[in-house]
Amino acid sequence: MATVTETLASANSLLAYHASFIDALRTSQRDRRRQIQQYLSSSESKSILELPTIPSPSPSPPPSPVVQPTAVPRQPPRHNLPPAKLARVARYKNYVPEEETIRNDYSQRYVDGGDWPQNWVIGAEPEHRFEEYPKQHRLLSLKKQSVQENSLPPTYLSFASLSSLHPSKFDVILIDPPFSSSFTWTHLQDLPIPSLAADPSFVFLWVGSGAGDGLERGREVLAKWGYRRCEDVVWVKTNKSSNKGPGTDPPTTSLLTRTKQHCLIGIRGTVRRSTDSWFVHCNVDTDVIIWEGDATDPTRKPPEMYTLIENFCLGTRRLEIFGKPTSSLRRGWVTAIGGDTVPNGPLHVEGEEGGPATLFNRETWDHNVREIAGGAKCVVPMTPDIDALRPKSPVRGQSAQNGGGGSSGGVALSGNNHQTNNMNMAPRFANNGMRNFGGMDMNPMGMGMGMGMGMDGMMGAGWSGVPVMGMNGMDPQAMMMAGMNPQMMDPQAMTMNGTMGNMMMGGQAGAFVPMMNGMGWGDASGQFAMENGMMPGMGNMGMGGQWTGY
Repeated sequence: MATVTETLASANSLLAYHASFIDALRTSQRDRRRQIQQYLSSSESKSILELPTIPSPSPSPPPSPVVQPTAVPRQPPRHNLPPAKLARVARYKNYVPEEETIRNDYSQRYVDGGDWPQNWVIGAEPEHRFEEYPKQHRLLSLKKQSVQENSLPPTYLSFASLSSLHPSKFDVILIDPPFSSSFTWTHLQDLPIPSLAADPSFVFLWVGSGAGDGLERGREVLAKWGYRRCEDVVWVKTNKSSNKGPGTDPPTTSLLTRTKQHCLIGIRGTVRRSTDSWFVHCNVDTDVIIWEGDATDPTRKPPEMYTLIENFCLGTRRLEIFGKPTSSLRRGWVTAIGGDTVPNGPLHVEGEEGGPATLFNRETWDHNVREIAGGAKCVVPMTPDIDALRPKSPVRGQSAQNGGGGSSGGVALSGNNHQTNNMNMAPRFANNGMRNFGGMDMNPMGMGMGMGMGMDGMMGAGWSGVPVMGMNGMDPQAMMMAGMNPQMMDPQAMTMNGTMGNMMMGGQAGAFVPMMNGMGWGDASGQFAMENGMMPGMGNMGMGGQWTGY
């Protein structure tokens, strides 16, 4: 490393070199000026000055006058459009029915102006969401009315008094954890949720944007409480009022700009969406909520979450933990308020979902909940109108009245062994003819078979394990006494011991062709048909329909 003396000597040498360079530059400039003065005083310079100048180009044409663009008149909408498209044309100026889209580049809007693409989602507001779906709009109106009629006024207590809720049970628990240095995931999982939860019940747990380990830790906490994750609701934020221009989004350590929050749904107990409609109504709402947020409270979650829960779960015992007195108190809910902002006395909550809010008293609350239920289950009763409008799930493995799982009245096949709980052949004539013969319904055109009928395996390669009707121990004389036509049966199809293991069933009087031309399950059209089978003594047979093709 150079010493101070060496550094000063180097600096002085550099300054001396710079001074000599400036002196040489000034001397050169003075010599150049002297040469120019000598040239201008000579005779040669006069001849050069007398030369004609170069002509200047013609001036540029004046700028064109600014022409204001004329507004193109909007074409009147066609009257032959469907009602849904007519509604969009009336509401959105840039909607093109032929393209079935709104021509906007939302990604470019975000780059140029900072507007998040979700700002432009159509019908995001609950009041405009079902303008084009009157049945869905009526369904939600009826459910809202039913919830209001079967709910108690808002009640609240402090989070420190959460243990006073025991032994009351709740069908739905909504939790928005206030994570901080003093409240971690460990504190969250130690909450007495298992002792407060009914069976069955649901937990809605907000876990953050997904940038960290919230989704994984949330599942762990649900499992700790005895719940299993079944759904995930996403809140997508907008920035219509908070946008300050491009590049002004809050800084983040994630790869992408975080504009959403996740709410895990946990289920406890067994709830079947197809058969437990007394407790859950599925597919009424979607799993996405679009909301701007509250500028005065950045931690507030969408109010629509309350409606989503009430539409989904019909249980009337609802609890929110870590609620806020300014935004969480709601009719039909018990709110455990976090922090030290618990009201000292009664207060009034504005809005139709509000009312007079009082401090929680367990005995009074339990009595009122049971009184509203009228001695039945603590659920919102389902009216016939709601049941007719709500989305329904197909019942797996359940047979219809005519033996089928659908509307065709065919044979319902369910389970791994393809066994049927109810078969009814030729149901159109099931009420005619002779009844209750060996567990069978007899009719002039065919035979109907109900519960309790013995079954034999169907003969025919490739169909082992698919049981169909066998009539063991029935001979032609017994059938004749029962009113059946013995000429309808082909003797070749009888087994050696006199049984009819191969299903000799007939239709109208007449002889059978010696080959089975086709058999079909489902209806008379022969769905799932077997053609050219090697079953002697059978014509075309449509299970669930009438006999055809003799």
